[in-house]
Amino acid sequence: MKKMKTIKIKKPKYLDAKNLFEDAMGYARKEASKISGIRNKNKMIYSKEKARINLMGEYIINKLDIYITSFPVVSELDQFQKESLASLIQLKEFKRELGYLYKLNTVIKTLKKKNLASIKRSDKPEAVRRIFYGRVLSLKKDVLRSVEKLNEIGKKLREIPEIKLIPSVIVAGFPNSGKTTLLKRVTGSEPEIAAYPFTTKKIELGYFTDKYKEVQVIDTPGLLDRKEEERNLIERKAVNALTNLEGIILFVIDLSEASFSLEEQKKLLDEMKKLEKKIIVALNKEDLASKEQIDKAKELFKEFDFILTGEQDKELKEKLIEKMS
Repeated sequence: MKKMKTIKIKKPKYLDAKNLFEDAMGYARKEASKISGIRNKNKMIYSKEKARINLMGEYIINKLDIYITSFPVVSELDQFQKESLASLIQLKEFKRELGYLYKLNTVIKTLKKKNLASIKRSDKPEAVRRIFYGRVLSLKKDVLRSVEKLNEIGKKLREIPEIKLIPSVIVAGFPNSGKTTLLKRVTGSEPEIAAYPFTTKKIELGYFTDKYKEVQVIDTPGLLDRKEEERNLIERKAVNALTNLEGIILFVIDLSEASFSLEEQKKLLDEMKKLEKKIIVALNKEDLASKEQIDKAKELFKEFDFILTGEQDKELKEKLIEKMS
């Protein structure tokens, strides 16, 4: 069975660095104590102290290496991933912190190498090991601070969804237009829903099947009709998905005009045409709209392929599938 292709970003690991240095020293002491079979007392001391330098250093270095490499490399990301990152974090801060932690880890590697060389020439191996421990521990505060910041960044990066490269429907519209409820009806997914604008703060995914083929429905945060530079980070997530992901657009209209007029919604929809994607208009919240509002919407959106959602989930799915073919 072929593995499905996806647009996904590396999910950074979480590192609990609070006791990293103490754990490293404890591990080194425990493992070094197992060394035996050396009759010469001085050689035994030398072997154990050398092992403690090597083991403590490797313990910290390996933990930090694994952690650092778990983060995505920005230059290797596609446009959707880059803009997803930019909508969640400050890229300059991310690069700076990751680079700084890499530098600190490089310092520990250098100290380990130098002190392993020094202990060979010293008649006081315990003193060399203590110097090494002291210098490494002097970096603890900076490592903890950097890891704490990167853990927060990593938490945000884990919000970026894994997009499947399959036929897709990108749901768009003003805040509170009923997009997420429609996603639930069409796909059966259980996204979080609340009765206030900008409920959807991140991209939500749902799926339905058409003759054994999976269709992906991508619910985007609500958009307002304003200039790009005036849009907040939540809105930019929607713009990113609409611009950089392949699929047809399902633009949801709130017929009741509870928050935005039909004319305002039409203006935003007209902007969508510039994306040169196929568009279906879902006239939503029919039960809350007057006959005049419904008739007005039919006239206003007659140039588009539209459907009154009502309870016509099957008809809506069929129209989406037809549009994708």
